[in-house]
Amino acid sequence: MRAELILELQLLQNSRANKFSDELADRILSSVDTINEKVLSSMSKRGNMLMLLDKTLNFSRLRKLKNRFFRP
Repeated sequence: MRAELILELQLLQNSRANKFSDELADRILSSVDTINEKVLSSMSKRGNMLMLLDKTLNFSRLRKLKNRFFRP
């Protein structure tokens, strides 16, 4: 009887430990997902801004101006 109680207590402790570790893993994963989403969003915005800059500025013209006025 005593061994059965000890075994039952161990099973209960393992169950609680597994539940706690699952909840902790879920919290960590959700925070990591949130951070990833923010980083990807900011990278996307930066990329879009660079593409708009590339469209509005003709870099070959800038190179020609640079070579024309800033010759070493």
